[in-house]
Amino acid sequence: MKKENLLTKIFAYIALSSGSIWIGAYISRLLTTYQMFEATELNLKNYISDTNISSIFQTTYPLVNLTIFSYLIMIVSFTIFIILAKTKLRENGWLFIITMIVYITLPFEIILLLTDYKLFVLFMNEQFTSELILQLTIERITKLSSFPIILLLSYLSIPFFLIFKPFTKKTSNEN
Repeated sequence: MKKENLLTKIFAYIALSSGSIWIGAYISRLLTTYQMFEATELNLKNYISDTNISSIFQTTYPLVNLTIFSYLIMIVSFTIFIILAKTKLRENGWLFIITMIVYITLPFEIILLLTDYKLFVLFMNEQFTSELILQLTIERITKLSSFPIILLLSYLSIPFFLIFKPFTKKTSNEN
């Protein structure tokens, strides 16, 4: 094993690990956030009051932090992996598809991360009872309404590509 291959494998491992952490935190965050509202409208459920909304936001605080930082680490390490990897995207269709999933969804996720950053700043200032947190949460849900579901389905297809490696072009050096 060459040293450059080791470095590439380290960045691949970091990208996979942070991506797994991000997708788990993202699903948890979606589940806790969407459970706060009525099914058809963005009205809070009747059991959520001013006294307990603070504790709900304190529960989502670590999930917001985890999704922000793990996504950023995943994007940076995946980009470094693609730059350092000796595999050609033209010959490895599975890697090309994974790369397209990551980079096509990146601008949309950055739009959501800007809202998350505002939430992060409020959480760091310990303003858990702020009405602004509720507004930002509703804004995040309505901004790109069905994008989180599309994003999840896209990212959940990545393990299939990593395991089975379809669309691999055989080179003339192989037997």
